Amino acid sequence: MSLPVQPVSVQLPEDEMRIRFEADETIVFASSSGHCNLDCSYCVASPVVKLQPSLDYDDLMFLKERVGGRVFFIFSGRGDFFAGYKKSDRLLARLLENEDVSVALDINGVVIHCFPELTVAQRARVRHVNLTFHYRQLKEHRALEVWRRNALTLLQLHDNPDFFVNFILAPTESEDWNEALHWYREHLFAAFPKRLVLINDVLTPFGAEQEARLRALQQAHADLLYTVRRGNFASLLSAFDHVSCPAGQSYFRVWNDGAVEACPNVAELRHHGNLKHREFWPRTEPFLCGDVRHCDCYHIASSGRMQFFKGGLPPGANRVIPLQPA
Repeated sequence: MSLPVQPVSVQLPEDEMRIRFEADETIVFASSSGHCNLDCSYCVASPVVKLQPSLDYDDLMFLKERVGGRVFFIFSGRGDFFAGYKKSDRLLARLLENEDVSVALDINGVVIHCFPELTVAQRARVRHVNLTFHYRQLKEHRALEVWRRNALTLLQLHDNPDFFVNFILAPTESEDWNEALHWYREHLFAAFPKRLVLINDVLTPFGAEQEARLRALQQAHADLLYTVRRGNFASLLSAFDHVSCPAGQSYFRVWNDGAVEACPNVAELRHHGNLKHREFWPRTEPFLCGDVRHCDCYHIASSGRMQFFKGGLPPGANRVIPLQPA
């Protein structure tokens, strides 16, 4: 039975931190690393992943060859990208030897391995960087100076409008916020004036005390701060009922154990192969989906590949069914 859906036009709000995708590339959100060298209390991966398998070059090249054409890897998620590999693996450099591969990096900066050795052409294909300043963990691991050196190296080689240095506003660590920003000002900002992005901890809501501390930070460190982000994707994706989503066609999630998912948020779209087993089953059709509130949804919407509709599913439905426009 056909579904009575009505297409609607949706304009996403301006977002200077949105990843910029090309129309002809497959997007792969790759949680490739099975290890993190920090233990942040606010990590979305709980428990923090330690010494688990990581995807290697051949795993990622298997996927690239199967999808064909240009591929954009978003390296984020479970483990820190560089921490999951040895420097001698040269994973980033090897990937970027392929001219049809580009990447986004979400890293903690404790190790950066082969990044300083990348050629100018390779660095140009590192199209987005989120470098996070995990102050308390760096202090506890006595890694603040290491982080400073690596951050300066990255910025001096590759600073651009799509390179962001972030600080997580975790309510459980709010007593450290001001100290952290003072350290950043003295030890990094004085040498390279890169402004910080403050990002609310998505797992723990702010109380009145944290809101007051945030206002005080904004007043005391206005010259140091770029923006404050709340990380609420659901509020950005709300002007419609359902979408036609290409997850499983031109967007995939892959995990450090090799699992491939079209979408990690919907049960029907979670099993699309395993890179370590050399299995890959892409979808041939898009889906009409009513559960549009996740970071994956935002990436796909940002790429311009999502079609928006009113109607088509019962109110509040969060299941996925094949799209059959009337």
